Amino acid sequence: MPPVGPALAPPVGPSAAPSASPGVTERPSRRLPRVTGAVVIGAVGAAVLLAGVVMLLVLAAQHGYFGPLARVIACGVLAVALVTVGLIIHRKDPGNVGSPVLAGAGLAAGYLDITAMTWLLGTPVRAAMGVAAVLTLAGLGLAWWWGAQLIAVIATVGALVLVPFVSGDDLLTATAFLILLTAVSTPASWRRGWHVLLGCRVLPTVIYLTTLILAASPTDSRMPLLRVGAAVLAAIPFLDWWLLRPMAARLVRLGGEAVDPATVRAHALTVVPLTLPLWAAAISSPGWVAALLATALLVVSLVHWVVAKDLVMVAGCTVVTVLAGLALPIALLEGDALWLSVALLCLALLDVHRRTGQVSALWVAVVFATIPLVHAITALPDQQTTRSAAERALEALTGLAETATVVAVLLMLGKVAAESTRPPANPSAVRSGWIVAATTAACLLLKGPVTAVTDTIALLIGYQDGAAPLGRGLTTVCAAVIVTVLLMKSRGAGRGAAIRRVGGYVLMGLILIKLCLIDLEYLDGVVRVIAFIGVGLLMLTLATAYSRTIASPSGPDQEATDSDAAGVGAHDLAPHPAGSAGSATSAPGRPDRRPPRPGPTGGPDAARPPVDGGAAGPPGGGGSWAPPGT
Repeated sequence: MPPVGPALAPPVGPSAAPSASPGVTERPSRRLPRVTGAVVIGAVGAAVLLAGVVMLLVLAAQHGYFGPLARVIACGVLAVALVTVGLIIHRKDPGNVGSPVLAGAGLAAGYLDITAMTWLLGTPVRAAMGVAAVLTLAGLGLAWWWGAQLIAVIATVGALVLVPFVSGDDLLTATAFLILLTAVSTPASWRRGWHVLLGCRVLPTVIYLTTLILAASPTDSRMPLLRVGAAVLAAIPFLDWWLLRPMAARLVRLGGEAVDPATVRAHALTVVPLTLPLWAAAISSPGWVAALLATALLVVSLVHWVVAKDLVMVAGCTVVTVLAGLALPIALLEGDALWLSVALLCLALLDVHRRTGQVSALWVAVVFATIPLVHAITALPDQQTTRSAAERALEALTGLAETATVVAVLLMLGKVAAESTRPPANPSAVRSGWIVAATTAACLLLKGPVTAVTDTIALLIGYQDGAAPLGRGLTTVCAAVIVTVLLMKSRGAGRGAAIRRVGGYVLMGLILIKLCLIDLEYLDGVVRVIAFIGVGLLMLTLATAYSRTIASPSGPDQEATDSDAAGVGAHDLAPHPAGSAGSATSAPGRPDRRPPRPGPTGGPDAARPPVDGGAAGPPGGGGSWAPPGT
């Protein structure tokens, strides 16, 4: 290596300033706006200015400061001035944050001014919406041209949040302008990385329209138009999903960037919020209207659920399908019929996951399964109400469906957890823990449906006095049967079977405590006898089955036989000392293929007796032990 001398030393002075790496050009990011102090100050200033615009249009009218035309002209002049100043600043200094802030505030002020014209000057709403759409497209085109998401964010948020305040208390006009801005601004969010704009153009409209629909009376004269607006808003994400890729590819020619998977996933996330107003309209509408809205939403979401390949879109369509499926029962049913429909819907989702392997169906089922779980827990206390046999039968069916839902969810979660387990964790042990949890849930939630079944039978035969004690006794016996099945399925070797056995022992112990401390006091007559005899017979059957499979063997020969029959016995798991009987002999008919073990002369391995005619080991342990029959 040559020495570093004066000729190789870096220059000192003004010319030594660091230079950019060759081939690397620095340019401002077009994806996420940098949140600097200037951006924060500009955003706050735009908010204050737009609040002043609202005061100019509304408060000035209340106090009679200016006439309607003067207020509209003043607001329009202010909007044009803001956009013009922003253009001038951007022409002189493209990196100045003030230019997109001023332009965005001017666009929002113009949109508010056009909205206020509908009630200040009596401008037809359709004509005003046409002008507002042109203004929105012009503003979003400016944002694309500059590559500044900040323009679109300030303009969209300012307009969507403040439009209801300048619409003259006309809720339908405000709703129309909100939906218009949400729909027309869709192409702007196709730009790569413009996710902030995507959320800003969706959430204000969804919150406003959903609240308005839920707060309005079903007989309100404005409800039909609100339902139409909700349907239009629900159609936006599905049309967006179809147009995103082809239209974004064409817009690349105008200076945009090719669509990326993150943008597609972000737009797929808007499916659920944009359909919430239509779901709210369905559950709050009467009869055939609710059926029509729910069916339309269900069909559209199901079609996209089948056609879509993107996982996020599939998950969103799964949620929308569930909501649409619940809309009709919520609108038309009540009581146990409603809870039964929720439980059956969760079971259907679990079956979809089992058949197709879609994880989204599983997680949606897990979320919605909390509803049957909470209802089943609240229904556990005895309800001393006079109900007919049909009502009690429906209650029993609902309880069984809810119990099956909770158990199926826990079992499916155990399967997924075991499949995703990596060493050194034991997948069998993980799944066994979930199986024990599912068994526990089944034992706890059985009381409601079993009691309802006994009450139904008692009402049908006309003998109601012993229904409650019979339900208690049958609940104990059914829980013992479930735990017995768990223990019978846990007779193998391995850590998973051991975990299931321990869990089963604990549950059986709790059942015995309940039987001796609670049922002994509250049960009487034949029911008490049946409960004790039934649990006792189950435990005797279990003991008999266990004695043939996992009982301790009596000797080494029996150990080998048991290990062959049951899998793994104590002989396979226990270490054998050198020269012991368990290590020196092999089971009849099984050749010993272990390698020879050297031993000291005269020791226990020095000379081995022949086994079934085999040759004895030579002195010193150097020979081989011939297997029988050779």
